Amino acid sequence: MSLETRVSPYDYSFDPDGPSTAARVARLVGRDRRVLEVGCGYGVISRQLTTAQGCAVTGIEYDAQSAEHAREWLEQLVIANLEHADWLECIAGRFDIILAADVIEHLRNPAAVLRQFGDLLGDEGELVISVPNVGHAGVIAELLCGHFDYKETGILDETHLRFYTWKSLEAQLNEAGFEVVHRETVNAPGSHEQFFGHWVKLPVAMREMLERHPLANVFQYVVKARRSLNPVRLSTGDDESLDAWFNRA
Repeated sequence: MSLETRVSPYDYSFDPDGPSTAARVARLVGRDRRVLEVGCGYGVISRQLTTAQGCAVTGIEYDAQSAEHAREWLEQLVIANLEHADWLECIAGRFDIILAADVIEHLRNPAAVLRQFGDLLGDEGELVISVPNVGHAGVIAELLCGHFDYKETGILDETHLRFYTWKSLEAQLNEAGFEVVHRETVNAPGSHEQFFGHWVKLPVAMREMLERHPLANVFQYVVKARRSLNPVRLSTGDDESLDAWFNRA
């Protein structure tokens, strides 16, 4: 899709076999699933799930204008605000997958919405979710330069109300009754174009130290979670890697 034909930064195409967040969440959804896509936007992921993966997709979107672009890929389109509890009344049945790609960081009370998701999942249902990592090296570079500048898209998207590290994300999912069973990371260096101007101002030794940090190059986390009455933390090896980094730093 060319820049000239895009109507929004949220209107894009992606390689389903590639490393992007959209490709990763689509693969985690799988085939022939009944899916509730929360924040379906322009239908970028809905189109892939419906046409290539045989899924039946219900979409929820707050922005009615954006949602019209998604309608043709959906069995049902619901225009609703997740912050208002009555959105649940518009959804019929239970789902194999609830997909919330880059959604909860836009909410005032994501914990309440996550608990509502649990009520809509079938017995073997799963939540697939992605969020940006505020601990990314580029954000750290901005902070060290005295900035925290919101942008049109990305980690510091101007519409983000919440910010997550891995531990804070997993803790919120656990508190909402979900146990993370799978994690992937979408990586980008601190020199990412959104942060390059501040990154190059850092002393070389500091950049090298951040580049060795085991989580600082994580741009986004992509996870799959299941409902659990007693969720346990996913074994990731992060603590051991961080200990090694601290000792070396």
